[in-house]
Amino acid sequence: MKNIDIARPVPRMRTIPQVKKEFPELQLSERYLRSLVREHKVVCVQVGVKTLINLDSLFAFLNGEGA
Repeated sequence: MKNIDIARPVPRMRTIPQVKKEFPELQLSERYLRSLVREHKVVCVQVGVKTLINLDSLFAFLNGEGA
């Protein structure tokens, strides 16, 4: 059996507080970020009690491209 090497980029994921801290110029509140997650407007994954937001999805949404 051959080993198949499929290169996939690792998605850039951040918790809601990390997004707020790392990108203060966006001026997004944690409440607004949580509403985007709740309304499925950005791609995210729940890990235990933490929600990780896909940064590419967030930036696409903010640029008007949707999730």
